[in-house]
Amino acid sequence: MPSAPRLSLTQFVDPETLQEIQDSFTAVTGLTATIHDPNGKQVTAPTDANQQRASDQVLEQLIAADGDDAGRFSAPIAVEGQILGSISLQSTTTGTATPGRDDLRKAAYALGIPKDKADELVDAAENCCGPNKAAGIQFLYVLANTIARLCFDEYHARQRVQELSALYEVSKALSADRDLQQILDTATHAVADVMKAKAVAIRLTKEDDPHKLEPRAIYNLSQAYLDTGAIHVDDSQMLSEAMSGTPVYIQDMATDPRVIFPGDALAEGLASMLCLGIMYQGKSIGTIHLFSGEQRSFSPFEVQLVTAISQMLGTAIQNARLDDQRSKSRRVLRQLHLAANVQRRMLPGEMPKLPPFDLAARYVPSFELGGDFYDVIDLDGHIGIAIGDVVGKGVAASLLMASVRASLRAYAQDVYDLDEIISRVNNALTRDTLDNEFATVWYGVFDPDTLRITYCNAGHDPPMLLRKGEIHTLETGGMIVGVQSDIEYEKGLFDMAPDDTLLLYTDGLVDSFNNDGQKFGRKRIEQALIESAEKSATDTINHILWQVRRFTGPHQGVDDTTLVVVKVDG
Repeated sequence: MPSAPRLSLTQFVDPETLQEIQDSFTAVTGLTATIHDPNGKQVTAPTDANQQRASDQVLEQLIAADGDDAGRFSAPIAVEGQILGSISLQSTTTGTATPGRDDLRKAAYALGIPKDKADELVDAAENCCGPNKAAGIQFLYVLANTIARLCFDEYHARQRVQELSALYEVSKALSADRDLQQILDTATHAVADVMKAKAVAIRLTKEDDPHKLEPRAIYNLSQAYLDTGAIHVDDSQMLSEAMSGTPVYIQDMATDPRVIFPGDALAEGLASMLCLGIMYQGKSIGTIHLFSGEQRSFSPFEVQLVTAISQMLGTAIQNARLDDQRSKSRRVLRQLHLAANVQRRMLPGEMPKLPPFDLAARYVPSFELGGDFYDVIDLDGHIGIAIGDVVGKGVAASLLMASVRASLRAYAQDVYDLDEIISRVNNALTRDTLDNEFATVWYGVFDPDTLRITYCNAGHDPPMLLRKGEIHTLETGGMIVGVQSDIEYEKGLFDMAPDDTLLLYTDGLVDSFNNDGQKFGRKRIEQALIESAEKSATDTINHILWQVRRFTGPHQGVDDTTLVVVKVDG
């Protein structure tokens, strides 16, 4: 454990003061004095007796007319302009230890010394053997200044103790609460108690307008103060100064033009006010107002104390706001989890077995909720497969996706013609959505006996069909759904063959991009599909997604990606 640093005299008293004390002591007593540090090294210069004597003679002449009638000199002891006391010096003429001038004069006359010579002899004896009045007065002032410095240091030490104690009490009170309103109410009570204020008020900036301040907490003020409502900072010189970081002091609230509601102040019995900005990371988020019932001046120490409290309050307020935001975010996140679970349950749990078709699907969301979907519908020996992409992301897109899926499922069970199914889905979506809400849909019915696909493409990325190394696309249909009602759609036919592979996908696959901003694109999809010609439906999806991951690297996709693969077994 390291030892404590060694202290030295000069850490507490400056060398100039030590030199003055030494020189004055030598002049008064006639004894040689020196001052040393803990190592014995002299920290003051030797007193120059001749220089000191000459200085005393000059001082003697200057103070000849000073002092009161009793010959007493007094040096005040003052701290920050306030007189704490004084120290006095007075000549002593009583007792027998030192003869007075009359005694010396009588002795001279007895020895037959003439009167004029006797007076000279008496003056010389007094100057040689009597007390050094000039040095004594100089020493008097040195002592007074030294005592004043000690008192000054003690005064500021006590102030620091009071400040730390007050900050501790306020911080303890603020840390006990996490709710914003509780913190504000606690702060007004704590500041009023620490500062002995009649009333305290806190105003905070509005979340939607940082230039407006609204009352949020009061102590010992009527409800009418809170009812004054928000104040625009630009309309108040006082608030503008306070929020810029300058403490504002108002001695008389009844007459000061900076006061916004002088009548309310008079009704509340308020006289003086101190207003400071509540700061957080250099930015003002509110103001704190201290009121007194009588005209009162706030000392620099009190202003510093309230400034420290307001900074601490700013941190507590911001932490409470962040806690509230985190709490709200957790609640929203829980709802998103629930909605995401519902959305996942809308997707087929597993693909059905319908030889000779080998089916596989994968949904890769970019957010908790997305707008992609795929579906598999049992149609009495045939199978309907749909894939869609709703504009947007998040909650709105997921709700719209659920609506499109529900409509498609409902009409697919009752309507035979695919073009009519898509037309009805479009009319239902157009009726219930806004102009900027739409979706792309591809829907096809697969016949396992004839391997025929009957389909309709409503603005979706055309599926790719791989046959013997060549890519075919299934594009027949019409425009996207949800924009314009009563649109006519066409249905297309395509006959699959053994070893054919059909890939349905959403634009998240095409639009996946790497760190250089390059998209994965259709050409890379075609190449990955060709490379998967001998693979199963599941392995085909895995290979395509692996190629996407190799291309994008760690870059996170910005759109949902959905893939459905239908292979015909050889």
